[in-house]
Amino acid sequence: MGELHQLPDPQATEREASDWVARMNADDVTAADHARLEEWLRAHPYNAKAYAELTATWDELRKSGPLVRAVQFGQVMNAASAQPTRVRRWRAGVLAAMVAAIVLGMAWHFYQLEADTRFQTAIGEQVAVILPDGSSFNLNTNSRVDVDYSPASRVIHLKRGEAYFNVAHDAQRPFWVHAGDRWVRAVGTAFNVYLQPAGVQVTVSEGTVKMVDASGGQSPPSDAFYARSAAAVSAGEQAHAQGKADVIRALNAQELNRSLAWRQKSLYFHDEPLGNVVNELMRYTPLKIEVLDAQLRQLPVGGTFQTSPEGAEALLKMLEDGFGAQIRRVGADRVTIEGPAE
Repeated sequence: MGELHQLPDPQATEREASDWVARMNADDVTAADHARLEEWLRAHPYNAKAYAELTATWDELRKSGPLVRAVQFGQVMNAASAQPTRVRRWRAGVLAAMVAAIVLGMAWHFYQLEADTRFQTAIGEQVAVILPDGSSFNLNTNSRVDVDYSPASRVIHLKRGEAYFNVAHDAQRPFWVHAGDRWVRAVGTAFNVYLQPAGVQVTVSEGTVKMVDASGGQSPPSDAFYARSAAAVSAGEQAHAQGKADVIRALNAQELNRSLAWRQKSLYFHDEPLGNVVNELMRYTPLKIEVLDAQLRQLPVGGTFQTSPEGAEALLKMLEDGFGAQIRRVGADRVTIEGPAE
């Protein structure tokens, strides 16, 4: 499937960042502490971002020095006759309170960071991404998603291409995918979304999803609109959404497997018009392939091809050797296909 990406747990990252801020501002910080902090910052971009935001908030607190010192002075006077253990506990309490304030101030900034999380693939590339709640998605060739996760919502914006989602069950936080002019909602299921030039294709392999019009904008629709407008797509079904129309059809086992075969880096065709096969394989190669013969575009083609430039090359060789098609290369990135020479 390619490289595996895993998003960190937001709460765990916040806690670790707050611990590091507290440690770096302690009187007994050591060179070893600085080295371990640098290692942690390099481990993931989220770590560095969280630490920077927390440090900024800490600096803002320090600018309020007179107020902090006044409160501290009063507390120290009240605790002057207390045992040392009480003084240590008070100091620990002040530190904990300050760290808590930083974490609270950081939360919004951290979720803004998550809202900007973007994953994209190049032509012929595929990646797998694990999300903080255990959900995951596989991203197909030349695709892009923006992840918007927060304590209240799970939203994925499919900006280009195709992705297969495996959703962890959470009835309190529906999982939304925004693609083209459709919102797709799931709670705990598995489904594929393909943003095509002519519309949105949704294929469900497990459970049920519901699809609604996305004309309301970049936010999921209201519960009332969703309740009266959603179209259900169940396991073994495929929906084609174009304009206001949703066409849902049942797939047999072979059709379902072919629709999702790209996740195993293969494409299966059975008596598919050559024009459709070429269009699909061009998603996985930088080659621009043109079938110049209208009759040849309707030629039924079957076979298995890799989701890579090699897959397109295999098709060209099959057409040339098996059907006598004329394959002409124009420069390095364009190929034309014509029928057999008379």
